[in-house]
Amino acid sequence: MEGAIQIGPSTNLIGINRVTGTKKTSTGRDLKVLHINTTDLVGGAARAAFRLHEALLQCGVESRMLVLEKTSDDPAVLAPMSPWRRIWHQLKRGATARLMRRQHTPTNPGIHSLNLTGSGLVPWINAQNVDVVQLHWLGNEMLSVAEIARIRHPLVWTLHDMWPISGAEHYDDFLNPGRYREAYRPDNRPSQHEGPDLDAWTWQRKRKAWCRQQFHLVSPSQWLADCARQSALMSHQPCSVIPNCIDHRIYRPVNRQTACDALGLDPHRRYVLFGASSATGDPRKGYAELRTALGHMRSLADGQAGDIELLIFGATAPRIADTGLPFQPHYFGNLSDDLTLALLYSAADVFAAPSLQDNLPNTLVEAMACGLPCVAFRIGGMPDLIEHKATGWLAEPFEVAGFTEGLMHWLQRPRPEEACRRFSLCNHAYSSVAAQYQDLYNRVTRDRQDLAASPAD
Repeated sequence: MEGAIQIGPSTNLIGINRVTGTKKTSTGRDLKVLHINTTDLVGGAARAAFRLHEALLQCGVESRMLVLEKTSDDPAVLAPMSPWRRIWHQLKRGATARLMRRQHTPTNPGIHSLNLTGSGLVPWINAQNVDVVQLHWLGNEMLSVAEIARIRHPLVWTLHDMWPISGAEHYDDFLNPGRYREAYRPDNRPSQHEGPDLDAWTWQRKRKAWCRQQFHLVSPSQWLADCARQSALMSHQPCSVIPNCIDHRIYRPVNRQTACDALGLDPHRRYVLFGASSATGDPRKGYAELRTALGHMRSLADGQAGDIELLIFGATAPRIADTGLPFQPHYFGNLSDDLTLALLYSAADVFAAPSLQDNLPNTLVEAMACGLPCVAFRIGGMPDLIEHKATGWLAEPFEVAGFTEGLMHWLQRPRPEEACRRFSLCNHAYSSVAAQYQDLYNRVTRDRQDLAASPAD
């Protein structure tokens, strides 16, 4: 979009300062938190972590982020690797990626991470004057399994996927679920997997390295919290549920005519919006199911679907036109610009989220903040976000007919803008989520102090 604005952490859209007051620890000192994520803005976990970092800053917490790859202009985001160490790290990442390819998991083709070599940043982390270190997404060898065990600060770990409670996989095997609930053994390895069992090897490395490490887990969804409590690796660690937050100054309903004009869309047409990271390439995102649902919708509409079109972000237009799509698609590519995303959510009539596995997707949090109803399968964190027939539609997994019914339901009705916005303001506001994390940080630091003060056995 021509003239799109990239929102930075210091952008003051409506005259609101970032810091509204200094927050203290339980001992009266200023609260200091270091977030660790592979990147600051690239990927869903990064965006969720960065938003939390922003929310804490606005509430007066001294928050910083440690990343390998920095793309924002936030001075509180730190990427301290020297150039030569960055090159060495890239070489090690390549070696671990080649090793990972020796394992073949056709029923779980998603990302797997060994976290074998790490970044060498733990001495830097331990030298920081912080009260809490908060781990986020650590793929691409951000930290090795062994390095995580050597962090000396109190640790909070936000679960953006299942990697912290599993082996090398970031999500459970779709056709052979539940291995994370048991010790990884040869007899419970999916029969379709071949090559060295690197999932089991990674799980065993975690079990040995982390046996004395204390984590306080945070799940954005009730579903993933339940998974953590059932896991063989992390069931003994405390786990809280705190949702992801969203900046309601940016993500808010925009006049539909204005949004369509800005995006070059016809406001007289009806739009189904679909988007995610690797939207059309990652089978977990449900693009195949969406195509089937759209086909059903075309046949059921009985000539009343001529004004329906499809908006897609997180994917570029294929070189050869996708003739299997029953509606005209508009591709917006990989978007990281918040204002363009807010315009898309405001231009659409319904957001389609056909994920087969998901935690608490940023896309739904963003859509709800903009007043857009969402249609999803009743899986993962979707029930945490959608009230059936009030702010969206929950189809039973994986009933495409029910998903189709949900899309048609909202295409034939006005957007429930007020209900969606109200839910978002109540559950995902910066101030609300930051306050929940501040309470958790104080509990974690107080527990560490009590442990240090207790007499040794």
